[in-house]
Amino acid sequence: MKHLNAVILAGGSGTRLWPLSTPSFPKQFLPLPSGQSMIQETLERVAPLVTPEQSWVVTGKSMADLVQEHLPTVPAHHILREPMGRNSAPAIAWAAASIARQDPDAIMAIFSADAVITHVEGLRSTLNLAYELAEQGKLVTIGIQPTSPETGYGYIRFAEEVSSGSGYTAFQVERFVEKPNLATAQSYLDDGHYVWNAGIFIWSVKAILAEFEQHLPDIAKKIYQIVDKASTDEAQNTLDTLWTELQSISIDYGILEKTSQLVVIPAQLGWNDVGNWQQYGSLFPANDQGVHAVGSHFGLGSQNVIVYNNTPRRIYTIGLEDVVIVEMDDMTVICHKSHVQRVKELAEHHKKA
Repeated sequence: MKHLNAVILAGGSGTRLWPLSTPSFPKQFLPLPSGQSMIQETLERVAPLVTPEQSWVVTGKSMADLVQEHLPTVPAHHILREPMGRNSAPAIAWAAASIARQDPDAIMAIFSADAVITHVEGLRSTLNLAYELAEQGKLVTIGIQPTSPETGYGYIRFAEEVSSGSGYTAFQVERFVEKPNLATAQSYLDDGHYVWNAGIFIWSVKAILAEFEQHLPDIAKKIYQIVDKASTDEAQNTLDTLWTELQSISIDYGILEKTSQLVVIPAQLGWNDVGNWQQYGSLFPANDQGVHAVGSHFGLGSQNVIVYNNTPRRIYTIGLEDVVIVEMDDMTVICHKSHVQRVKELAEHHKKA
C-alpha cells in the first residue's frame, strides 16, 4: 500500500462531553485509558502503514497548535487549518487536492479523530481490501456491523457482493438511512443487510476529485484555487476569502448518496464513536458494581455509575444507580444515563449564560 495516505478529520466540538470537552479543548484531545488522546490513537492505528509525509489532518485553525502538540510527527504543512467549519465535504476535497499535488496516484483513507477502535488488526485487514478496490476506482466505506438497535447512528444498507479478500467482503451500497427510531433500528438489525455509518472512507484522490467535479463543481473549483495558491504569498488571503464561500455540506449528502461507485465492507472493529458520557465513561475500568470512576471517589451501594472527577477533591456517593457525575474545578454536572444526549443542551445554555 505504498500510495496510502491517512487523513484525520479533527474539527468536532464534542458538546455531549461537556464540560470536559469544550470548544477550545474538544473531545478528540481527551485522554483514553491508555494515556493517549483519541487523536493520537487514531493516527497510531495506521502509523505502520503510512509515513509522516503521508499523514494529514484537517482541523479548525484554533485547534492547529493542539493537533501539532498531540501529533508531532505530522508535518506542519500537512495540518490543514480551516478558517471555519464547513462540514466534511470541503474538508475532504481540500485534503484530496493537497495530496494529489504530492502523489497523483495516492489512495486516501479518512478517519474521524474522535472514535475508538479496539480491533486494530481487523481495521488494517479491511484497509487491505479497501485499497485494492480504491485502485480500481471504487469509493469504499467501512461499515460497522451493528450489535444493538442503536438510534444515534446513521445506517447503510448493502446489496450484492462485489469482492472479497483479507478475510472481509465488500458489497454494493444500496442506500443511506438517517438515524432511525428504536423499532426501525431493530428492524435493521433483524434484516442483516444494514451497517452503522462510521465515517471511515477509502478512495483514490483521482476518483473522489472526479466525483466533486461532477456533483459539487463549485466546491471543486474553489478548492483547486486554494491549493494552487498554497505555496504563494496569496495563500492565506485566498483561503480566508474562498473558504467562507464554500457550501457547508457533508460528504454523505454531497457525494456518497449520488455516486454509483460506492461499496461497503462490513466489519466488527470494536468501534465506539464516544459521542456521550455513557460511551466515554464505559471506556474506563469498572468495579464489580459497574462503577466507572476516574479520579478520587468512594461509594457505598452505588451501581452502574460513571464518576469523572477532574479535581483533587474526593466525591462520595451512596445508593446511586445509572447516574453520571462530572466534577470540574468550577462546576459539577450530574445526569441520569438515560439523558446523556441532553448534556449538549447544558453546554449551549452555559455558553449563553
